[in-house]
Amino acid sequence: MDSTLDSFLLTLALNHRLHATMAPDEVTAAFLDDGRDVPLIVADDVFDSGPPTGLLLFAAEIAAHGITHARLALHHPSLPHTTPPVAKADRLRVGRHTAPIILHRGEHQVAVALLGAEENVEVIACADAVYRPVTVGTPAEALRRLRLLVMEGLSIVESVEVPEAWRSGPWRDWQEELGTSHPISKLIPRSADGRAIHAALDIHDRMRSVLAPATVAPPEFGALLARLHPAAADYIAAVATMKE
Repeated sequence: MDSTLDSFLLTLALNHRLHATMAPDEVTAAFLDDGRDVPLIVADDVFDSGPPTGLLLFAAEIAAHGITHARLALHHPSLPHTTPPVAKADRLRVGRHTAPIILHRGEHQVAVALLGAEENVEVIACADAVYRPVTVGTPAEALRRLRLLVMEGLSIVESVEVPEAWRSGPWRDWQEELGTSHPISKLIPRSADGRAIHAALDIHDRMRSVLAPATVAPPEFGALLARLHPAAADYIAAVATMKE
C-alpha cells in the first residue's frame, strides 16, 4: 500500500497547487507532518523545470505550461485506469509502476510522472491522447457505491464458503472505516474521508494479486470482488483528482 499511498499523496499535492486550494507552505508541511520527505523531481523530459526541482517549483512550472490537473492511474489487469502511450524505451517502467500519475491539460494527457524510491520523481513524455473516464465521477458517488459493496461482501463471507484469505479479511474494519472520519493526511480534501481512503487503499492492495477477480469461487463472491476492486479504485482516483 505504501507506494500507492505515496503516489496518491503526490497527486493530491500537485492538484492542491494547480487549484490553489492549499498554500505552498501548507503542502510541504503536510508531508513533513506525516513524517514523509517532500517529493523531488529528479528527471523531466517534458517541462523546463531543470531537475533536481522541488515540488512547489515544479507545480508552478507545469501550471505555466497549462497543466490543469493530475490524475492517479492504478495499474491492474481488471481496472480501466489506463496510461497514455509512451516511447518504447519507457514502456516497461511505466507498465511496472503500481500507480503512475498522469498530468493533464484538460482532457489531453501531457506527461507521466513516476514516483520512485526516496520520493524521487521522473517525468516522462507521452503521446497526446485524450482521456475520457467512464467510471464514477465524484468521491461522494464512488464512496456510496464502495460502502454498499463492502456490506454486500461481508454478508457473502458470513453466509457462504469463500477462500480463507478472504473470509478472514478485515471486512468489518473496512465497513467501520467507510463510515467514520479520521484523516490520514492534511492533503486529503476536507470533503473526503481519510479512513475511507485507507480502507480503499487496503482493498486495492489486497486485490493486486488477484488478476481475474471474477474467477474466484464461489461465483457470487467472484462477481462481488470484480465490482469491489473497481469501486475502491474509483474512490481513490476521484479523491486524488479532487473532483467535487
